[in-house]
Amino acid sequence: MKIPPVLSWPLRASPVCRNAGTYPLTVPHCNRPYAHPTVAIHLHDYTGTIRFGKTRFRLEPGDVTLSPPGVVSHYELEASGQHLCIHFFPVKPAGARIRLPLHWRLGSRAVQARERIWRIIDYHWRSRESRNLAAGSAASASLQELLLWLHLQRAEGQASPTAGLQEERLRQVRDRIDASLAQPFTVPELLEPLGLSTDYVAKIFRECYGMTIPRYTLLKRIELARHLLVSSDLPVSEIGRQSGIPDPHYFNKQFRRITGQSPRAYSRGRKKGD
Repeated sequence: MKIPPVLSWPLRASPVCRNAGTYPLTVPHCNRPYAHPTVAIHLHDYTGTIRFGKTRFRLEPGDVTLSPPGVVSHYELEASGQHLCIHFFPVKPAGARIRLPLHWRLGSRAVQARERIWRIIDYHWRSRESRNLAAGSAASASLQELLLWLHLQRAEGQASPTAGLQEERLRQVRDRIDASLAQPFTVPELLEPLGLSTDYVAKIFRECYGMTIPRYTLLKRIELARHLLVSSDLPVSEIGRQSGIPDPHYFNKQFRRITGQSPRAYSRGRKKGD
């Protein structure tokens, strides 16, 4: 069956999350059909292909897909990876609607999409852990805002591609940050081996990704810490050190600022919910 490449969604809605988090996909076991009664939005951190019925999309890291409810999806991945995922219940037609593509290649805007998706994941888990109705409502409102934001990305078109040399420089900076998360560093220390001007890179990084280099670095470090808190039994102080924030007080403060919870509360809630 050929699936239409768009999903109709109400302009005003309060979608309810069923589940949300980061999930590993292991080759070859993940390369099989999936079907679920919910709508699912994924931010992919791997390359490969996804099919909805006979509609096929090529996946690159940072791509976002929207899986319609009741439709069989099938992954064909080249190597194991993971994705951020939010499953939510479909909403009955009501009033004006928007048309959402099943696949977005967001480019530089994927950084902003990732931050939005993590916010929804955090609200969802806080609502599950303590039956916090306000957190559940915040997850719902943030999810609707994400869907509207994605619609606007399509309506406004892709961001203007950066020039080849500039794009390559930003990729080098991003790769160096991702490879250096365990080590505290300043922006000048980060850029020195690349021979790049701090002021110049800071300017184009913010223009391209919508955030500063320190903000991007902090978000990536907290994402690494989330993974370690759930997947290991390391002490919180050691997780902070391995995430590049060795000061325990500062690590706790920054983790709480980004996720709304202390590292210990985050770890307890996720492991209890497994």
